[in-house]
Amino acid sequence: MNLLCASTALTLAAATAQAATLNITDVTATWSSWTDGSDVTSADNAGTAELRWGTTSEAQSGYDFDPLAPSGPHAQDTDFKIGTFTHHNFPIGAGSGISSATLDVSFTFYLGADPGTSYTRTSQFVFDHFETPNNDDPCANTLPNNDPSNTGGCSDRVTPTTNPATSETFTITDGTGSTFTYVFDVEGFDIGDSFWTLEGQSNTADLLARFTYEENIAPVPLPAAAWFLIAGLGGLAAAGRRRRS
Repeated sequence: MNLLCASTALTLAAATAQAATLNITDVTATWSSWTDGSDVTSADNAGTAELRWGTTSEAQSGYDFDPLAPSGPHAQDTDFKIGTFTHHNFPIGAGSGISSATLDVSFTFYLGADPGTSYTRTSQFVFDHFETPNNDDPCANTLPNNDPSNTGGCSDRVTPTTNPATSETFTITDGTGSTFTYVFDVEGFDIGDSFWTLEGQSNTADLLARFTYEENIAPVPLPAAAWFLIAGLGGLAAAGRRRRS
């Protein structure tokens, strides 16, 4: 799934010199869209973004996102949590599950010791959802039905995919006019490529971010061919100067 907003440059003026911390003051989230599913509802339950689906006389399956705010101060070069995603897997009618859902997360932060100057960033995530038939054998995860990984029926799979371009740079200026550039990364959910949730149970993952001083990021080395090209261009330029002289 792709986070739909591209990397942008964000200039933050009038912040403290070389802000070594970041404070999150507010996080909000909403399930903005989904595909397929029956009896689908989206709601804000005391700040938790809830999505529910499925034809059933008991509990519906669903997603939650619990924002974490306020939080901080967060030190640079250290992962910190923005919120927690939860998948609730319950038995529902065949064909009544969703196939994907979109989550919008906005958070407001300030740098260093300057709470009077705050900034807001919004990220979007899409979750691909595989609502498996509970009676399949083997199950979609290739293991037998009622294997420990398929207790009570076949487990369901959730695959979060985030935008590969989630970094933003921002520059702060101190009282002497010196500027310092930081890189802010929303790193995505800490579940790898996907996870499987047992029937009748729940599974969670945290949304992580970090920020770092730009000079601490190692440069990407040029391939050897590029160095040969640069050397060749330099040689051509020198030869041209000799001919002109």
